[in-house]
Amino acid sequence: MTTTTKSSWVKLAAVLVPVLLSVPLVLGFFGSVHPVFDAFAHFRMHLAALMILTALPALFMGLWRESLMTIILAVMALSTVLAPAPAPASAGTPQAATPSGQPQYTLLQLNLRFDNADQTEVIRLIAQQSPDVITLQEVSDSWRPKLAAIEARYPYNLYCPSSKRIGGVAILSRRPFALGTTPQCIGNALAGLARIDFGGRTALVAALHLDWPWPFAQPDNVEEMRAYFERLQGPMIVAGDFNAAPWSQTVRQIAAASKTMPVDGLRPSWLINGTLAKAARWIGLPLDHILVSSRISGVSVETLAPVGSDHLPLLLRFAIDAAADDGPDLQTVMLTQ
Repeated sequence: MTTTTKSSWVKLAAVLVPVLLSVPLVLGFFGSVHPVFDAFAHFRMHLAALMILTALPALFMGLWRESLMTIILAVMALSTVLAPAPAPASAGTPQAATPSGQPQYTLLQLNLRFDNADQTEVIRLIAQQSPDVITLQEVSDSWRPKLAAIEARYPYNLYCPSSKRIGGVAILSRRPFALGTTPQCIGNALAGLARIDFGGRTALVAALHLDWPWPFAQPDNVEEMRAYFERLQGPMIVAGDFNAAPWSQTVRQIAAASKTMPVDGLRPSWLINGTLAKAARWIGLPLDHILVSSRISGVSVETLAPVGSDHLPLLLRFAIDAAADDGPDLQTVMLTQ
C-alpha cells in the first residue's frame, strides 16, 4: 500500500469516526418516537465529548471544515445537557428561601445499594441529618435489620418488597401518614406511595425505582406509573433512582404525568465508587432525581457525600403551601385502575 493510499484511509477514518458517533447522538433527541432513541439520550454527554475528541485529528490533517462542523454539532448537544433545568414555579431558584411563617421539612433520598458493605455509614448519615422523611431503593433483606433499628425514630413506614435480588423500595417517616389514607405499593417494588401529614398540611411522597432503559423495562415502568400519577392530586414529591438522565424522555414523561418539575442543582449521583470513582464528576450520570409539584415551595437540594452505595444521597428542604383539598386517598386511586 502506497503512502498516499494510507494517508487517504487515515483521513477517511478521521472523518468517519465522529460521523458515526453523531448517529446515536442525534437519534437521542427523538426519544418521544421510540424508547431505543431515548436510551441513546442518556449518553448524550459522553457521545458529544467523544465526537469532539475524535474530530481533532481531522482538524490537524487540514480537514477543518468537516472537523469544525462535527465540533459545533457536539457543542450544541452538550449545551442541552449542561444548561440548568427550569426550577419549579413555586420554588423560584434552587436555593429559594422558605416562605415566611411556613415550617421547613427535609427529605433524604438514597439508593442504598443492595449489597452495600458499609451500612453503618448510612445509619450515621440518617442520624446526622435527621430528615423528616426518607425514600429508599434497593432495600434488600440484608438491610432490614439495620432499618428496623431506627424504626423507633421513624415509626411510620412503608416497605414494598420485590422478587428481585436487589430488593424493593421504602418510605420511612417521622411524620404520621395522613389520617384516613392508606400507603400503597405499585408493581414489583416499582414505587411506594404515602400521603404524609406535615403539621396539618399533607403531601404525597413517592419512592420510585425505575428499571434500566430500553431494551429493559423502563418504558413499561413509565406507562405503569403514568396511570397512577395522572389521577393523584395535591402537593407531591417524587424521589428515587430513575435510571435516567434529567434530559431524557423518561424524566419528562414522569414529570408531566405527576404534574411536577425536577429540582435543579443535582450533580452526577451514579458511578461514584469503585475504580472510576475519581472520574465520576466527569463521566458519572445524574440518575437520582427529586421532582416537586407547584405547592411544594422554598425548595433547595443538596448532594451529600458518599456512604458506600454507588449512588449519592440527596437532601431536599421544602415547605408546603396551604390549599383546601389534597386529593383522593391512595387506596381509592389504586382501586380505580
